[in-house]
Amino acid sequence: MPFSASASTRAPLYLAALLIFSAVLVESSDDEGEIYAACNVHKYSNGSQFDTNLEEVLKSLTEKAAKAGFGASVYGEKTANQVSGRLQCRGDLSPADCRTCAVEAVKVIHRDCPNAIGARAQLEHCFLRYENYTFLSDLDTNFWYGLYNVNNDTDTKFNAGVRNLLADLSSKAPASPIKFALGTSVVSSNVTLYGMEMCWRDMSREDCKTCLSKGIEQLFDCCSESVGVQIFMGSCTLRYEIYPFARTY
Repeated sequence: MPFSASASTRAPLYLAALLIFSAVLVESSDDEGEIYAACNVHKYSNGSQFDTNLEEVLKSLTEKAAKAGFGASVYGEKTANQVSGRLQCRGDLSPADCRTCAVEAVKVIHRDCPNAIGARAQLEHCFLRYENYTFLSDLDTNFWYGLYNVNNDTDTKFNAGVRNLLADLSSKAPASPIKFALGTSVVSSNVTLYGMEMCWRDMSREDCKTCLSKGIEQLFDCCSESVGVQIFMGSCTLRYEIYPFARTY
């Protein structure tokens, strides 16, 4: 699967996906903040019932996300033409900014995964997924993608700060009404860690805990000494940096 790094200080970590998917990591831009797109290799025909149902799902998701920051929809009978989808914005976004990201995510899907019967698009501030089957109640920890900063901090205090921050957020995010938590951890007089953890809002508290736990395992298996890491699981996201990246802290 071909990859290109999204920034000079970032490197792609790993992408796990079903064999029916092809993955494309697209270079991020200041305008859209695209991180990756993953596309089912099977195609639908233009003007088909699946095409119509997909457009209805994408329209519904955009409208719901603009109002509440989250949307899930299913269109069509339980046949090959059924489409289910989910769109969620980061919890610190305003409704207006969420709508902007949702519209951009739909553009990314159409551009990078044309006519795919299933696709995912991860942007800086929102995530969009649709499939030709109902997946909305599934806990997905098999599909994951990560980015890490190539700069490291090997101080034991830094590693301890990362662990404390992620543990704190993984207890707060599942309990949040929007399954979202932000936090900080002071490592030294000149280093503060900024973190975020988030699950899909329609998940149960236990499934959210499970997903975040898996994400933390992946992070510590690979790159806990990195000064910045993002892990995108199929059902949750976690991130820490040495600079504030969210709208509020």
